[in-house]
Amino acid sequence: MKKILYSILIAAFVISCGESASNEKMLDIITPSEKTYSFDDLKSMGFKKNREYDVENLPGASEAYFGFWGIKKSESKDYEIRFYPNHNDAVSFGEALAIEVTGNDAVIAKDETTWKEGSKDRRQVGGGVDKGSLGLQATGIFPKYGNYVIYGNMVILCEGQEGIALETCWDLINAIEPD
Repeated sequence: MKKILYSILIAAFVISCGESASNEKMLDIITPSEKTYSFDDLKSMGFKKNREYDVENLPGASEAYFGFWGIKKSESKDYEIRFYPNHNDAVSFGEALAIEVTGNDAVIAKDETTWKEGSKDRRQVGGGVDKGSLGLQATGIFPKYGNYVIYGNMVILCEGQEGIALETCWDLINAIEPD
């Protein structure tokens, strides 16, 4: 619940600041789209696939991929992208599972997550969030994806801490849908 409220607060803050000078789309968590996307749309804008996941146990999904992309190749970020037949399916089948595996409280242990496929790709080793008043970083295994976006028929999990990850998601969407 805290993750949802935090995401809403970030989105409200970004929206209150207005659109950027480049007229990029706003940072909403859920945005419908007229278009139905496929992996070819990602591939055509430079997205690199590391793995294609088996979606047999991912309710409603037609495809899912783990890969990377960046505005600059040297600044690439990891993404997990799940495709559904339409926007309504992406929201109704995909949102709860996206919430489960994103943010500081993400479920990343394979034996605890609902959809087991790709669970090891949703973890990272290193520093995590601040622990304590000294601002020290805890070390260990942490969630890789800080946030998610549902855009059209895609559920996109994005690398980074919660607020930054939302921007990372929208960088990818703005590259798919340039104005």
